[in-house]
Order: sequence, then structure tokens, then C-alpha cells
Amino acid sequence: MSLLKPCTFTVCLAFTMLLTACSSHIPAEIKQPVLNAPSIQQVRHSSSEYISRKVRWGGTILKTENKQNASWLSIVAFPLNSDGRPMQSGESTGRFIAIIGEFLEPLVYTREREITISGTLLRTESRKIGEFSYDYPVVKVEHYYLWPPLATLDTDYPPYWWHSPWYDPWYDPWFYPSRPYHLRPKAIEK
Repeated sequence: MSLLKPCTFTVCLAFTMLLTACSSHIPAEIKQPVLNAPSIQQVRHSSSEYISRKVRWGGTILKTENKQNASWLSIVAFPLNSDGRPMQSGESTGRFIAIIGEFLEPLVYTREREITISGTLLRTESRKIGEFSYDYPVVKVEHYYLWPPLATLDTDYPPYWWHSPWYDPWYDPWFYPSRPYHLRPKAIEK
């Protein structure tokens, strides 16, 4: 009985370490929603009420502009899931500008990459989208997370036999007489 207890402890410790190693690396500020945070539409309609409020928004990057002391990201916003990842749907919740106080590589922070930010609302800024004038909420970013790309559905899948434990590459059903009748070759008629 005394041998069982150290073994149980070791198994529990190994299991705990495994769970810790597999834990999420998403920052808590990105995962946790901000209480009483305004939406992009609320900020666009009455920006003066929401200046200096904390927000957590996310979406798809449209453009990365590197200025002298910061990087400006133009983002099309989408609703966030429980982890804070943007859920792309047919409807956007608006657009916003995220100011990050460091250089961001434009080849990494490219168009259509997903990002979630949390920070403080600074102001709204009017910019043109085609001929339309649009008021962008501007956020000074404190925390951000660039999401890894999702796997696409058009991947090459291995052949059916790749995962089959009964697959035999040298099996030829035409040389075995016990094959089903419908697989036997037809007699050639003259």
C-alpha cells in the first residue's frame, strides 16, 4: 500500500504538469471581456461620452501603417467568441483604428489577419471609405493578440488507406479466388 501512494502522487503531478503545458497562451486581457465596454456603434454616435473608457474589440486587419513612434492598424470589427477571437460573419460591427506603440512588421500584420486588442478609447477620426466619410473610433492599445490563421478546408488529405491498420500494399484481390462474385472478371464471350 505504501508503494501505491507515491505512484498516485507522481501520476497526478505528471497530469497536472501536462495540463499546465497545454494551457492557453492567450493573454487574460484578451480573453476576459471588459465590463460596461461600449460598442463601436455607440462610440461612433456619441464619442464624447466614451472617451478614456476601456474597450476590447477585435476583427480583421485592413491596413498597417507604421508611423514614427507607433503602428496604426485599420481593423474591420467582428463579434468576439468566448476566447476573444473574432468570429467572421456576414455582418461587421464597424471599423476602428488601433494605435500600438511599437513597430509592427507589415508582412506579419497583413490584410485579413485576425487580431484582438484591449485598450483605451482616445477619440474618433473621420476618414474616407471610397466616397463615404466614416468616423473611426481610435484606441490606444495596451494589449493585443494576433491570432494564428485557421486551417483551411482545401487541404490535401492522405488517401483512405493512410490510417487503415488493415491496409496491405501488396494485396491484390484479383489473385485471390475467395473474392466476392461481383469482383470476379467476366468471361470473354466469342
